[in-house]
Amino acid sequence: MTYFCSAQRRRAQVLAHSSLNGIDYLEVAGTPGCGTALDVTLLRTPMVVPGVDQVTVSGGAPLHVMSIALRDGATSRTLRIQLDGTGDFSTYTLKLRAGADALDPPETFDPQLSEITFSFKAGCASPADCYTESCCGEAPIAAPSINYLAKDYEGFRQGMLDRLSVLMPTWTESHAADLGITLVELLAYLADRLSYMQDAVNTEAYLSTARSRVSLRRHARLVDYRIGEGCNARTWVCVSTGKDDLVLPAGTEFYVRTAGVPPVLSPDDPSQTALLNVLLSNGQPVYASMLDARLYQEQNAMDLYTWSDMNCCLRQGATSATLVENLTTLRVGDVLIFEEVLGAKTGKAEDANTAHRWAVRLTGVRVADDAGEPLVDPLNNTPVTEIEWDVADALPFSLCISSMLDAAHGSKSISGVARAYGNAVPADQGVWVAKESLGTVLDAPISPVSTGCTCSSGAVTEMALTRFRPTLSSGPLTFQLPFDASAPASLFLNPTADASSALPQIEVEDDSGRSWSSQPDLLASAEEDLVFVLEIEDGGATSLRFGDGQHGAAVDPGEQFTASYRVGNGRSGLTGSDTLLHTVTTLPVISVRNPLPAAAAADAETPEHIRQHAPFAFQSQLRCVTEDDYATAALLDKNITQARGTMRWTGAWYAGLVSVEPSSLAPSNLAERTLIRLEPFRMMGTGLEVEDAILVGLRITLAVCVASNRFRSDVYTALMQRFLSSSGCDGLEAVLKPENFFFGQTVYASPLIAAAQAVDGVVSVRLVRFERMDRPSDVGPQQGFLPMGRLEIARCDNDPNRRDRGIFSLQMDGGR
Repeated sequence: MTYFCSAQRRRAQVLAHSSLNGIDYLEVAGTPGCGTALDVTLLRTPMVVPGVDQVTVSGGAPLHVMSIALRDGATSRTLRIQLDGTGDFSTYTLKLRAGADALDPPETFDPQLSEITFSFKAGCASPADCYTESCCGEAPIAAPSINYLAKDYEGFRQGMLDRLSVLMPTWTESHAADLGITLVELLAYLADRLSYMQDAVNTEAYLSTARSRVSLRRHARLVDYRIGEGCNARTWVCVSTGKDDLVLPAGTEFYVRTAGVPPVLSPDDPSQTALLNVLLSNGQPVYASMLDARLYQEQNAMDLYTWSDMNCCLRQGATSATLVENLTTLRVGDVLIFEEVLGAKTGKAEDANTAHRWAVRLTGVRVADDAGEPLVDPLNNTPVTEIEWDVADALPFSLCISSMLDAAHGSKSISGVARAYGNAVPADQGVWVAKESLGTVLDAPISPVSTGCTCSSGAVTEMALTRFRPTLSSGPLTFQLPFDASAPASLFLNPTADASSALPQIEVEDDSGRSWSSQPDLLASAEEDLVFVLEIEDGGATSLRFGDGQHGAAVDPGEQFTASYRVGNGRSGLTGSDTLLHTVTTLPVISVRNPLPAAAAADAETPEHIRQHAPFAFQSQLRCVTEDDYATAALLDKNITQARGTMRWTGAWYAGLVSVEPSSLAPSNLAERTLIRLEPFRMMGTGLEVEDAILVGLRITLAVCVASNRFRSDVYTALMQRFLSSSGCDGLEAVLKPENFFFGQTVYASPLIAAAQAVDGVVSVRLVRFERMDRPSDVGPQQGFLPMGRLEIARCDNDPNRRDRGIFSLQMDGGR
């Protein structure tokens, strides 16, 4: 048995014995690290030199003993053992045995001193002493079983009691009133709170686990993603006035219909106090006018003039109309709302189509002729006013002005089916909270004492910042889209408006009268900028975070702040048409109403939406590399209906050629504007050109056989409407409508024949001509299709002013 003793007396006792011998030490002879001989020094000269089979060397690589002899003669104590090679870096053991298969040592050799361990590499260079001191250390005392992974109150309490039982075994008190138990429970409570804070910080540290919307906002900002806070709803409110040139101030509030409350309440009338309280406490969205408006009685309601004709309507796409009377108060920029007020077939107000309401902003008003005289109908001297509006406000539907009632309601002609309403005031959701106190800035906390060490001679100073993050008492805070009083009226209620441009409706002042403004973040703010950041949680709670003196000005202890802000945001503020029917004012207002439903509202971005979109926002396409990239970027302009990109080698560099098809409302300089807009997307070393698409005119001629009981002219008109105008009452799209043709689209003859065959009164259809106008074909229409090039778009407008864009004709036969 091999063991270690710190007091080694065996060697001295063997030396004192009269006959016992043993190994004293061993040296590796030869080159250090590469020796092949071992010098084994014994305690005394051996009586008999051991044989080769009595010596074994074991350890790393196998070694064999070749010879054994006394190194310095017969009286020497050192045996020279020659091996067949040198050993490796392993620890080797040399043993002396009585024989090859014996376990006992040679005769006269002590069992404990008959073997020795050594290393062949002991002579190699080493940065430290190769001797390893061994000792018999005491076994470590087992640590008490205490749960150091506790994360709650009970766990901390039990852990401290377990530790105290080890430190003070004689303390066994367990009563709650004991001072020791009280201190333990107090510390456990504090530890539980700190543990919760650790968990909360760890949870908010990652985008995937954060629960606070403020944390999500900051994580998203790190990847250049700005979260959306939504925007409020808006609508047009028509105000009926009892006095001309009446100024309705901005901020006039409009309220949702409330039973038993009159349309107009006066805040100065004590008899209406109870009704006013009912109106203010109904919990419905409140709207307010966005600018000062001048009201006129003649604009309360206006009739459309039909020039003595009956069964009239304003066609879809109309951009002008005529009103009865010389409306001298109408101005360019005023907003009118067209509304169907009677059912076209019944003449009843309840049958009016509420979807037939549309707001337009006037771009032209004519109330006098060229001589300066009032504009009148020369037939009957009826005074009239001609108005125009932008194509962006073109009517999206046909608006009936006069009609013939059906048989059930008298079969008589009626007028006034639709009317125009002026005094339209833009209004949006939100109630102002005025001069709310945000509190006083407290003194900065005492700077913590540094426990770290420093190599500098001066003391380490840590400055504590003043923390002032007040929270608004009401919410949600209103975010308002910018309002352009000159833009087309249709843009005001655009439901697809980008809510990211909405601005918070809040004003903050300190006690010195300085105004502080809201910013999306403070990264670009200088140390003197009076700015703050709004941090909004899910429930709408809004806090204000001020600068630190480096990014934005820091607040000073003792400063007092007040805030004026609007409350009301998101889709919850949307109201239907004819719901805003009350106002509170001392002005001679008769009534208010919103003919159009509120729109353009957007909810704040949800946490889940932030988690899904923020990590990938940086992958937004902000450059054009491929042909499809150019087409996609060009289509971001609503004035472009189709686009296709092409990469061309110019001989010196590649150029991106963008072919676009303008919409009917596109400006004349669309190509130039598109080139400027796409320039930031262009890659370096690549050219860029924008051109119109190649329009290929088609020549199509159909031979039509008309039924014998149909008039040829009626069938002709129906066919022309079916193929070109889409003005029929069946609501079908025109077959040859430009929007039906795309880049590179092959045009087939079969849909044309099928459409013509489906028209009432058509017996048969035969294709006579079906060819491209730029390449007339001798083959005839037998092929049945016309292929287009990659940048070509087929057209067959049948416009006599643009014959190059296609000719459609009919050869009528039969009928009456």
